Amino acid sequence: MKKILFVSVAALVLAAGCSSEQPANTSSQTTAPTASATPSETPKATPEATTKPTEAPKAKEGEYTAGDFKITGVSVKESAGMWMVTAKVQNAGDKDIQAAILSAILYDKDEKRLGIAQGGVEGMKKGESKTVQFVSMDKLDGYKKVEFQVDTSI
Repeated sequence: MKKILFVSVAALVLAAGCSSEQPANTSSQTTAPTASATPSETPKATPEATTKPTEAPKAKEGEYTAGDFKITGVSVKESAGMWMVTAKVQNAGDKDIQAAILSAILYDKDEKRLGIAQGGVEGMKKGESKTVQFVSMDKLDGYKKVEFQVDTSI
């Protein structure tokens, strides 16, 4: 009997604690954090903190850069339901690359993204060039613009 009474009282106390109302906020009370008044205390994003991979600006017609890579000779073809972007990729950096994953982003004439093709390189000495096949399941026909980015490089 004492156990049932104890369990009942404990349940009532727990229920009362869970359903108790908080006092209404007055103008002097705030529960939400406020923004800092000084801009110098506001955290600033750094390029390292973003999740966006290194983007490649277009160097000159037919030549692109992405990180330490120079990319030329780009061609886009469909084969057996898959799209292949083939390009000559050169390690233009000052050190050897063990491995890298790159992406080619293709856009139509209205700058709408059609899709992404990914490719990789292994064991590139500085100055060395390799032909890379970027593969995509996205439909890339009608592309008018391509950009390259380095997703990972070691």
